[in-house]
Amino acid sequence: MPKPLSISSGTGSSALPDDLSLYIGKKTLVKLILEAVDGIELGGSRAGGVTSETVVVQPAMMLTLLTYCYATGVYGSMDIELNIRRDQMTRYLCAKTYPDIDEIRSFRRDCRRIIKHCLVAVLGRVWELRFCGDDAEPIGGLSYVGSSLDRWSGTRSTPNFSNEAEERIARAIRADSMALDV
Repeated sequence: MPKPLSISSGTGSSALPDDLSLYIGKKTLVKLILEAVDGIELGGSRAGGVTSETVVVQPAMMLTLLTYCYATGVYGSMDIELNIRRDQMTRYLCAKTYPDIDEIRSFRRDCRRIIKHCLVAVLGRVWELRFCGDDAEPIGGLSYVGSSLDRWSGTRSTPNFSNEAEERIARAIRADSMALDV
């Protein structure tokens, strides 16, 4: 079921939709995430993996999974766990190791800085691919007036990818907090 295109974030507006795969497709998004994860040193962050009673979760897989989910507008740990069951790409990224809600939350809490770093890299690459080439155009049918006006004025400011990444992580934290309040 496709998610609605959402341009606004909790603290302001963003030039990027919640689901970046709308801009570049899921396969290209995963390729960019894998490139970003490959460039990140995971040695200081749970290098041995997260161990539970039934599974050992590797940091690279968790970083890839959470970056993908946050880049496609899936924020809450419960939603991520459900997405693993429903979405083929998310399941593929898990590499037959399916983390539960607690493992997802724990990894996000312990590796927030690294997740943010990876998201910033991915957001920047998506922006470059979508808006910085010769044929760069806003997504077709996007009802965001700012994108249309930018084409006429010839100016398009680059979003603050660090703030955008931080906002996506904050949404994940809020989603998990709301789930605990019920």
